[in-house]
Amino acid sequence: MKIRQLTTELTFRCNAKCPACHRIKPLRIDLNDKQYTISLERFKTLFNPELLENLEWLVLNGNFGDSIMNREFREIISYVKEYNVKLNIHTNGGIHDTDYWKDVGNILDRFDIINFDLDGLSDTHHIYRINTHFETVFSNAKAVISTNRPQVHWKYIVFEYNKHQVEEAKALAIKEGFHTFSTVKTSREFGRPTSGKFIHTKKTNEYEKAEKKIHCVWKDWNKWYISPEGLVFRCCWTGGHYYDNDNSRFYYPSDFEQKFNGFSIPIQKIISYNYWNKLELYLQGYERAFSLCKSQCGKLLSSREKIEENLNTGEKTYFDAFNQLGN
Repeated sequence: MKIRQLTTELTFRCNAKCPACHRIKPLRIDLNDKQYTISLERFKTLFNPELLENLEWLVLNGNFGDSIMNREFREIISYVKEYNVKLNIHTNGGIHDTDYWKDVGNILDRFDIINFDLDGLSDTHHIYRINTHFETVFSNAKAVISTNRPQVHWKYIVFEYNKHQVEEAKALAIKEGFHTFSTVKTSREFGRPTSGKFIHTKKTNEYEKAEKKIHCVWKDWNKWYISPEGLVFRCCWTGGHYYDNDNSRFYYPSDFEQKFNGFSIPIQKIISYNYWNKLELYLQGYERAFSLCKSQCGKLLSSREKIEENLNTGEKTYFDAFNQLGN
């Protein structure tokens, strides 16, 4: 069974304190508990050779954590690359030194992608990415670029206070050899743009004009989210909100932690459950659908508005519900 993409995070721990992160919401778990950081040994059990041999992309992108906080990060990605799986890594890049990041670059190859979050320049980046410093992240990204192996991507969330720096940042990305540069519109209440081309459509007043339909982005791309404790979810949103104090926005079966646990049942079997087909059929009834699905995949084409530019060719990719690689 070929699988296009699985998304996971190697830990729920994070060095940053971004003010609009899901981490700050009322949760029923301790994100720093060791059960939410997967060891190399357990990772090999969860992502076994049979699974990796049939997997195209593994995306390391967190609901709560940054995978570089896992002390065995390099060992885990080395194991994944033994099976020629393509990696798409998202990180704030705010810890470790340049030697560490050169090691990471040399583990990866030209088919892999590593995304560094740089939301502005030296005077603005830290406003949202609290506890990270532009100079450190930028140096670490350049260390990966120097290996001339993976594609290194600059992801720039546009806020009101940094929108005037977008062109300057893109010019810097070109100068330093980044492969791509993207601007991401935000629906966060924190610092979101109030004017100009970077206003997120989820903040318009035209909801009623949109079609009332759930368009499941993750189903389209044949991808699932796996938590570091081995639970399998249809998407990162249902996975992240599972840990809320009040997780009533989506329906989780009472035996969910038994039947959807990749340590007890192979991930390949879990994602072949007829449950997913039933879920799709249920969501076709918009009025009865879960509030979480309505807010993320209902009425709007996409909850993520991003324009990604290839800095070598100038080609631009506009991400919408039909083009969601890497979430």
